[in-house]
Amino acid sequence: MRVKIVISQFGNVDAEEASSIIQIIEECYDRLEPHDVLLLDLYLFERSSSLDAFMLEEYSKMGRSSSYMGQSFFAMHDAWHGTSRIFICLERMRNLPKLVREGGIQHEVGHSVLHGSLKHYLLPVPLPFIELKESFNLPEEYILDLFYLLSIAVKDYEVTRLLYRKGYVDCQAHYTKYLLKPSEEEIAAWGLARGEPLKEILCLMSCMKNIACAAPLLRDEKYGGEIHSRMLEYIGHISEDFQGHVLSLLGDIYSLDEDTENNINRFANAVAKKFVERILKGR
Repeated sequence: MRVKIVISQFGNVDAEEASSIIQIIEECYDRLEPHDVLLLDLYLFERSSSLDAFMLEEYSKMGRSSSYMGQSFFAMHDAWHGTSRIFICLERMRNLPKLVREGGIQHEVGHSVLHGSLKHYLLPVPLPFIELKESFNLPEEYILDLFYLLSIAVKDYEVTRLLYRKGYVDCQAHYTKYLLKPSEEEIAAWGLARGEPLKEILCLMSCMKNIACAAPLLRDEKYGGEIHSRMLEYIGHISEDFQGHVLSLLGDIYSLDEDTENNINRFANAVAKKFVERILKGR
C-alpha cells in the first residue's frame, strides 16, 4: 500500500524540488517493504532559519530545547506526535551532491520505518545510566542528554544497516562520508570541553552518532577502507587516548540485534563501563 504523504510548506518551496524529494521518499518506501508506515508528514522549509525556529519551538514544548542539535542537518525525523514526520531544509540541501541528498532523505525514511512510533521516544533511561548518576552524583539533565545522544547513535546505526541490506550502498556511503567531516563547531566544542570530563563525554558521544551511522559500511568491499579513514579523520582533532575510547565501542555497535530498546540498553552498558566510568575515573 502506498504511503500517504501530507506536505506542509514553509516559505517559497520550489515545486520541482518538492517533487524530486517525494519521488525519492516513495521509491525508498517501496524498496523497504514490508513495513507498517501508512502516513508521513513531510515538512519542507525554504530557509534554514525557518526550520531552526520551528524545531526549537517543538523541542521547547517537550521541555527538551537543550537537546535540539539539528542546526547542521538538512533532513531530520521524529515521531513525537505518534506518527512519523520528516523535516527537510531546501537551503541546506540545495548545493550538496546528488548522492548525499538522496542518502540523507533515505536515511530519514529509514527512521520512519524502524522508529516511527512514539514508543521509540518514551524509552526508560537504561539502568547503567541510573547507576552512573548515583555513583558520580551526576545531574539528571546531564544523564538525559547522554541518553539522548546514545539513543540516536543506536538508531542511526540501525537505519544505515537496514538501508545497506536493502541495496542502498553508493548513496549511503556518500552520505556517511559527508557526515564524517568535523565541523568548525565540533572542533571548537572539543577545545572548550578539554579538561572537563563531563563536557568531554558529551562531545565524544556526539561524535559517536556519526561514527555509528557509518559503521555498517566498514565491512563493505568497495567503501570500507575509505569509511575507516574518514572515521579517523573525523575524530582527528581529539587526543589519541580519547579517540581510543570512541573506537573501542565499534565492536559493541556491531553486536546489536533487531530490537531497538534492547540495543539501547546493551549499548548503554558498554558506554557506561568502557567509556564514561573510565573518563570520570581519569583512566
